[in-house]
Amino acid sequence: MGGRRRARGRLVVLMLALAAAGALTGLLVCCTAGDRTRLAIAAALAVPQLFVGPLGTMSLPLSQCWTILIAVCWLLERKELPLGDAVLRGTLLLAAVEGAAIAWSPDPLVGVLEVARLVSFAFLVLHAVRVEREDPRGVRGPLTLVLLWALVDALLVWAFRLSPAAESAFLHSPLASLVIGPDAMTAFFGDGANNVTDPAKSGGLFINANVSSMFLGVATFAFLALGVGERGRRRRWYAAGALTTWSATFATGSKTAAALALLLPVLVRGVQVLGRPGARWFLPQAAAAVALGAWQLPRLLERSVPGYADASAESLASRAPMWEFARRMVTEHLLLGLGHGGWTRTMEQFAALGIEALPPHNLFIAAWAACGLGGVLALLALAVTVLVRLTATVVRRAGSPLARTAAFALGAWLWVLVHGMGDNTAVYGESKTMILLALLVGVVTARAARPAAAVPAQGAPCPA
Repeated sequence: MGGRRRARGRLVVLMLALAAAGALTGLLVCCTAGDRTRLAIAAALAVPQLFVGPLGTMSLPLSQCWTILIAVCWLLERKELPLGDAVLRGTLLLAAVEGAAIAWSPDPLVGVLEVARLVSFAFLVLHAVRVEREDPRGVRGPLTLVLLWALVDALLVWAFRLSPAAESAFLHSPLASLVIGPDAMTAFFGDGANNVTDPAKSGGLFINANVSSMFLGVATFAFLALGVGERGRRRRWYAAGALTTWSATFATGSKTAAALALLLPVLVRGVQVLGRPGARWFLPQAAAAVALGAWQLPRLLERSVPGYADASAESLASRAPMWEFARRMVTEHLLLGLGHGGWTRTMEQFAALGIEALPPHNLFIAAWAACGLGGVLALLALAVTVLVRLTATVVRRAGSPLARTAAFALGAWLWVLVHGMGDNTAVYGESKTMILLALLVGVVTARAARPAAAVPAQGAPCPA
């Protein structure tokens, strides 16, 4: 027995030594790399998330480790931390509230990981702003890397939708654990099977079709942003990429994505038109278009996605018990919530009532459950801050390439927020959509800070 304990102790020491050596090596590589290289590596790691754990009972993605390293390097190099920037301030405020909730959480590690993700989002935005200011085309490379992965996901979604057997083969292959993660795949084949087991769903590089559709929807707007100001063959390539990812959102089988894929492009165009001087003349037409859309959208969805109404009703019915449970819990734990991990543990006590121990499937309920009323207010502040920044840029630079880029970034941000009202995602979407949002917000932030005369004229080559 004593020999086993000593062997186990030596193994733990060895693992810690290897982890420390890996962290030190990564820090040295990060510190010697430039901001653009750091951003490119983060983009390359964002989708094929190699896992380096375990951290406790969880494996840690290499992408998360890298973004933490670039945050550390930023601070070690004593670069400016622009706390006056509303988006950075809002993100760090939400991270602080999430961090404070660790004190009363039944599963503190969940809180630590969420704080790490929010900090990662903040520093990815900072790096995007810095790279864009130093080189107007510097963000194009990292953004293109992520979008190449989005094309792979889109093609796999279509392939798996047409051949569920191919999706099953992928999920049983070692590649699935490499991309999706060993913890998620262990749970998938245990008692946590996800919705891609439904033949009417397809996830591509994801085991949840809804999350895959969100990634593809955000990628669609990112492709459109890349194409702003481009001409000729390059512009056609970006349009083809946007069309591919947009069409694949329908192939995922996500009902929310089908509605957003039809509505948000129209909404983005409407914001662009109504943001121009003299737009009051378009208000009657806009009101008529909204009324017509509200009348025809259910019919259009039913025609393009057969069985849409019945499937939507079934989906809402499955979420209703969770949201009713949340309403009851809010009245009892309004200020502090349930703490990180508290939602699952509390719901398990109500299993006899037929309530399944599922995540809240609403980002505001999730924020309340994790850290109480403060989390909801901080989340709302961040969401509105980004919406205001992007919308204001569209209006103030109306008719310019920057206005179009900001409008597409607004579409991506709205997709994540609206989709998050009914799915298990965060304000940045999830780990794979985070970098797309960060790059888009960072580029708009950097370019909006320039004088209008410094922005390329419409039709001139323009960074995304």
